[in-house]
Amino acid sequence: MKSRTLLLILFLLAEASLLALAHWQWRRYHQKLALENAQASLPVVTLAMHAYQPTQAFLTQQSAPLTGRLGWRLIAVAHTSNTAVIVDRGWQPAQPSPVPVFTHLTPPSSPTTLSGHWQPLPTRKGWLKGPDTTTHPQLLAFLNPARLTSATVLPDYFQLTKPDVPSTTLALGPAAPLFPPQRHLAYAIQWLAMALTLPLLVVGAWWAKRRRRSS
Repeated sequence: MKSRTLLLILFLLAEASLLALAHWQWRRYHQKLALENAQASLPVVTLAMHAYQPTQAFLTQQSAPLTGRLGWRLIAVAHTSNTAVIVDRGWQPAQPSPVPVFTHLTPPSSPTTLSGHWQPLPTRKGWLKGPDTTTHPQLLAFLNPARLTSATVLPDYFQLTKPDVPSTTLALGPAAPLFPPQRHLAYAIQWLAMALTLPLLVVGAWWAKRRRRSS
């Protein structure tokens, strides 16, 4: 009797966990959809820039805006008349050895006007933060302004909507999250399917055991 009670408790805990995971991913799916809609409605503004800082970096492990292919966001520091601004110049496809790409994407050094929209700098949540860089000092795992410049920067960064490098080099567009909404939806369906399958497996095992006893 005790073993049956224990098995029932374990079953209920497993079922509750699977349903909780499905609900969590379903909630994240709607949160990412709301984020995408908010990004799509951002107004396009202009920024008068004097010059880019010579050093630039890539934000690594970033999905492409449309295809979901992994690559890097090209990050640079622009200097205006009174401050420094972090600029997201677009997306670069992942390559086996990305370091040589730095020599081909030298930022323009003359004054120009940039078109784009403002985005808040990312913040880390929780106690597990991880490193700022990956396999190279200029390949970033997290957009930490201190890794880019010693100057004081604005709390928002500027995301370009018009290319300032050859269009064959960068595919510009809104930065897609590492986990697009569709992936959260797929995970929600997966956890829900497991939650629905578990009772069937338990009933099937109980029925098979009963038939063996009666035979």
